Amino acid sequence: MPPLTRSALLLAAAFSWSCASTPAPAGGRGASTAAADSVEVVIAATTDVHGRLRGWDYFSNAPDTLRGLSRAATIVDSIRQARPDGVVLVDAGDLLQGSPLTYVAARVDTGGVHPVVAAMNALAYDAVAIGNHEFNYGLPALSRAVAQSRFPFLAANAYTVGGERAFPASRIVARGGVRVAIVGATNPGAMLWDRDNLAGRLHIRDIVPEVAREVRAVRDRADAVVVVMHSGLGERSSYDTVATDVSSENVGARVAREVPGVDLIVIGHSHREIADTVINGVTIVQPRNWATSVAVATLTLVPRGSRWQVAAIRGELVRAAGHAEHPAILAATQRAHDATVRWTNQTLGVTPVAWRADSARVSDVPLLDFMLEVQRRTAGTDLASTAAFDLGASLDAGPITVADVARLYPYDNTLRAVRITGRQLRDYLEYSARYFRSLDAPEWERSPIDPTIPGYNFDIVAGADYTIDLTRPPGRRLTRLEVNGRPVADEASFTMALNNYRQTGGGGYTMLRGAPVVYDRQEEIRDLLIAEVRRRGTLRPEDFATRNWELVPSPAAAAAYRALQSGAVGTPGAVGTPGAVGTPGAARMAPSIHLRAGRWLRIIATNDFHGAFEPRRDANGVARGGAPSLATAIAQARAECPPPQCASVWLDGGDEFQGTPASNLSFGASVVDMFGRLGLSASALGNHEFDWGVDSLRARMRQAPYAILGANVRDAAGQDVPWIRNDTLIDVQGTMVGVVGLSTMETPTVTRPSNVAELRFVAPAPVVDAQARALRARGAEVVVVIAHAGGFCGRTASSQCTGEIIDLAGTVTEKVDAIVSGHTHSGLATRVRGIPIVQAFSRGSAIGIIDLPLGGADSSRLELRNVRPDSVQADPAVAVFTDSVLALTAAVFAGPVAEIADRMSPGVSGTLGNLIADAQRWAGKGDVAVMNRGGVRAALDAGVATKGTLFEVQPFGNVLVRVQLRGAELRAYLERITSRDEPDFHLAGVRVHLDRRRPAGSRITRLTFSDGRAFDPQRVYRLVMTDFLAAGGDDLGVTERALSVEELAIVDVDALADYLRSRPSPVRPPTEARLILVQP
Repeated sequence: MPPLTRSALLLAAAFSWSCASTPAPAGGRGASTAAADSVEVVIAATTDVHGRLRGWDYFSNAPDTLRGLSRAATIVDSIRQARPDGVVLVDAGDLLQGSPLTYVAARVDTGGVHPVVAAMNALAYDAVAIGNHEFNYGLPALSRAVAQSRFPFLAANAYTVGGERAFPASRIVARGGVRVAIVGATNPGAMLWDRDNLAGRLHIRDIVPEVAREVRAVRDRADAVVVVMHSGLGERSSYDTVATDVSSENVGARVAREVPGVDLIVIGHSHREIADTVINGVTIVQPRNWATSVAVATLTLVPRGSRWQVAAIRGELVRAAGHAEHPAILAATQRAHDATVRWTNQTLGVTPVAWRADSARVSDVPLLDFMLEVQRRTAGTDLASTAAFDLGASLDAGPITVADVARLYPYDNTLRAVRITGRQLRDYLEYSARYFRSLDAPEWERSPIDPTIPGYNFDIVAGADYTIDLTRPPGRRLTRLEVNGRPVADEASFTMALNNYRQTGGGGYTMLRGAPVVYDRQEEIRDLLIAEVRRRGTLRPEDFATRNWELVPSPAAAAAYRALQSGAVGTPGAVGTPGAVGTPGAARMAPSIHLRAGRWLRIIATNDFHGAFEPRRDANGVARGGAPSLATAIAQARAECPPPQCASVWLDGGDEFQGTPASNLSFGASVVDMFGRLGLSASALGNHEFDWGVDSLRARMRQAPYAILGANVRDAAGQDVPWIRNDTLIDVQGTMVGVVGLSTMETPTVTRPSNVAELRFVAPAPVVDAQARALRARGAEVVVVIAHAGGFCGRTASSQCTGEIIDLAGTVTEKVDAIVSGHTHSGLATRVRGIPIVQAFSRGSAIGIIDLPLGGADSSRLELRNVRPDSVQADPAVAVFTDSVLALTAAVFAGPVAEIADRMSPGVSGTLGNLIADAQRWAGKGDVAVMNRGGVRAALDAGVATKGTLFEVQPFGNVLVRVQLRGAELRAYLERITSRDEPDFHLAGVRVHLDRRRPAGSRITRLTFSDGRAFDPQRVYRLVMTDFLAAGGDDLGVTERALSVEELAIVDVDALADYLRSRPSPVRPPTEARLILVQP
């Protein structure tokens, strides 16, 4: 059994409490039953797992902390601990297909027990319903899985050609003296979607009468009846039930209304989530797909004669996020996991630029052209058709792996070709265009997308030139349809490549019925795409790009794009970004920006996120930042830039992940995961990216689906560092954007020096000039510098701007179109020599925007936007992800340390740095302590300080060092550091009287200790500092003058925590002066 997470323990405690004292329950049935003579049984359910067995994303080769059967198993285990004989575990189907792991199990590594069955055996499921995807690999594959399972696969409505039931219809289990009947049903739509696997072998009948028949058969033998069915609640079928003579696919509500004797229904198929819906007195639950949640229905039963009767049902959903993975599931699936990782990580080829699919449903993009052209060439057809399955799919510049291609085409479809008429082609495209609402539809303002039509049912056709006009009604939207430059006549004849799902009428494309099949070699389309990348070696958009279709008018296309990017579509699948944590939420977006005519590029800029998943309050008490609100702000900025007039790209100025427990516990992996899924294109290499050493940084670079760039980093010999990329070339909706990344030259003094001892950080301007020339030669239309190098500007328009990034902009000679800055945590929106520069403060508290005109004489537009949770709605998916990340740290960091009387802030005059210096002097038993201002990363608010809040103040994990040196050397050291124009340190244990009118080196007029002792130049004193400073960090090192240097086994944040605990409560800010300026 795994160690239970905090949420699992709370869940178990809740169920233990309900066992100990059963209260009058609430839910689908009356709640007036007395508790003394009742019993409770829990039905736990999953559905549409689709092979998501472990917390691992095979597409990004990174942990998935939100879902997976291994996490769901921990939830179930905790409930079973509370109720050793009171839990029934079921699944509503779609288990054996849907992920790289299930594909490998079916096609690549087929030995042994199927990993899905092995996992479910380990978890001891009681029964599962058969889902339509269980048929995808054929009946023999399903039969093998059934034979390996220790639980029944149920389908009351599946019959052999001889008229017998092909699978068990039900199972009765006993729990605590209560008999629970489980009736299962599969989806009739499989007769269309898997016609080739089922025709002449199996017939799937209407769910409702077949379930009713079986419920009548088991009702008298059971105390409770649970229907587990692979069917939605009541959504419109994706096919024409009359024309196809196939029963409806979504009938959960009908079963509740029409089948007497049912107590609980567990549904699936539609990838929705229902906690506790009651129809006709019957409770219906549906957990989220991919084991993202577990549905938990508590049945309260009371005696009735010699039997038990259900008196009440209470349903709830328990999220998998934040729960540990169950070791039994990990062990049962280890072989399959290893085989899948090997398969998905195979490198197939490379691409010099990034390809995106985010606008693939509103404009022609090369990524879809690649998929279509491979199908068309393979089948030798005139036309080819496909859907944009995943708008979050992409190919990043660099290596292309199997996982990349598998995300582009996530289904196991095979390639076919049919001969169709011109009329069928027109009907096909008109049917596809139903995906969009009409401009005059009352629902248009809510969303231009019809939420009842999944995104995978909007098809794009290559080989034909056509225009979809959304001012026209459905069925009459094609205003142009040509092939080879000629209008298409109804009687014309063409061949069209497509997948087997669509060829059999899947998705309701009934106009293809009767179209002769002219090509079918049982080749999986994904395998063809993989082979094409292998064959070419290098994949270039220009080899495939053909702009052959458009959506008009352009404002309507822009509105559709905004809806798709914001997620404001209304039903899962309509946007369709599997695996993404950040399809931005359904908040209403701001109207699109009013750009003048021509093409524009919008650069969305962030910097110095520092792992800030949670918002923080500023000195005025205003909450700022937070990952969920930041995700929405980025989505809004994208949505305001609709193609084809405007293209957007998100770039970051570095220092992504060092700074909070939520990030640091995973060495930044959680931030990289979120940024990658939200669609970051490139990031500069910040100094704090080196804080955990080169090995950890390289691991994050391998994980990141975006480029992390440091063009001015060299090795000790002055050569380019092979594992640090200099630049990237990104295809942003047809605009080639070259990006050069830079690190600050200060890096050796603002990270642990030993971590960069073998690296050199050279002057950036010559590097930028060289990289800009190279990028232009490679086809870049725009060159952007992302630099972890900062600056400051005064508050007035006439004020001068200063800093490293300002110097860079003033000295480059090649054309640079824009600069995204970072490092100084300042707000910049300025121009230097015509180059627009933005820096958006820090910790996700703002975003920067640069709108660049592509050609023409218009000037660029600059903006900084605050990100405040009170005015920017949280992205729901990112909120869930953030909660899951924070849950992992809560047990370690949530405990209270001390009560703080008043807010303490960092900065030159801030009291917080003095408090930290006091703590280090106290912990290290020193006479004097020195603390660098840059090591104080956040304010300490009044109220209860936890270990987590202290960690954000001091996140670097530096160790205290005690240096012994004579008084004369200590005085010389203090002279050196106080000679700076601006003190960037804090002192403890000493008072320094300073006359700045004197020459540097002789400015100290008086030096005393805070306890009143006199200063003795010959005496040996103990100076406490962090190992970062002792090694020369922030130019505050002193070890070369030391008599001895002793590394203490004390981490800086622990010293602060222990010191606060030792102080009287509440802890007040230190008030005594340490640096005292002598007045003239």
